[in-house]
Amino acid sequence: RVLGHCLRAPPLSCFPRPPQAPPPAHSPSCLCPGSLCKLVASGDEAGSEGRCVGCRRYRCPWRSEASDPPGAGIPGLFSRVQTPVAAGRSFSTSPSQHQASSPVWKLGRLNHVAIAVPDLEKASSFYRDVLGAQVSEAVPLPEHGVSVVFVNLGNTKMELLHPLGSDSPIAGFLQKNKAGGMHHVCIEVDNINAAVMDLKKQKIRSLSDEAKIGAHGKPVIFLHPKDCGGVLVELEQA
Repeated sequence: RVLGHCLRAPPLSCFPRPPQAPPPAHSPSCLCPGSLCKLVASGDEAGSEGRCVGCRRYRCPWRSEASDPPGAGIPGLFSRVQTPVAAGRSFSTSPSQHQASSPVWKLGRLNHVAIAVPDLEKASSFYRDVLGAQVSEAVPLPEHGVSVVFVNLGNTKMELLHPLGSDSPIAGFLQKNKAGGMHHVCIEVDNINAAVMDLKKQKIRSLSDEAKIGAHGKPVIFLHPKDCGGVLVELEQA
């Protein structure tokens, strides 16, 4: 060692320092909200050379090209410069001309999932005695050709459906699915008449021309499963 320096490695002062760009000053043409878009040099509060204090980006979209720091377009001057914003990009806060109008009806919560069962008493016992759910007594609905047991799950319900009468729609389902299975899902809507008219315009078929009173005493309509991804969907007035 000579004068405190190792002879094997020259002191750091021997290496020439790379030229540093002058710290960019605040631009009078700054368009950043609140006049926060000033570029700061390395070591200031932003913590990165050439980064905007307001939006923390190297090329702030609120700044015009005239307010870029000296040497901003030179490769390598700012090691982490992000891709500049496209020239045609607009930052207008006015609503879009292509924004869709508000629908006249809205989809609500899941009301219930209906399951067709070949043995209503056995299915009721499973949900009541095995799973511990709240299960109602069987409710006959001859106008719909089914007997229904309601299973309360707290956040939604299940309906156990069993054929009632010779022309029950559930009978044909059980002929194809001997062990039973999910028959349909029911979703609430805030305006079922408006929903029916709108869906007809969108070529979504339904199993009836208009809504009918369902098991809960409210208007319902069933949508064709071939237009709903293979699922029979029931809409019910909320």
